[in-house]
Amino acid sequence: QNAGKGGDYGHHMSRAACNMGQVLLSEEVKDMGYPVLLLHPGFNKTEMTKKYEAIWEIEGAVDPSVGAKRVLYEVIKNGMEETGAFINCEDGLRIPW
Repeated sequence: QNAGKGGDYGHHMSRAACNMGQVLLSEEVKDMGYPVLLLHPGFNKTEMTKKYEAIWEIEGAVDPSVGAKRVLYEVIKNGMEETGAFINCEDGLRIPW
């Protein structure tokens, strides 16, 4: 969404820091048997994404209740084998970073 123009530095930098924090936490608690998942809920129709309202339908944005069910599904489905992985809740695939 920012290709060729940059911007949203604070948002993107804080997300990267959050992701790294979760990866470090996953390593710290792995031996205790606690899985830590990094989950991208997908494109949800919220106040935060309202500025993209014109493309909600084009890009497949969903109501928050659907997004929440997707997140819950991934939490229930995944375990220690996926600890530290970044997962897209729209399709269940790993997001490399």
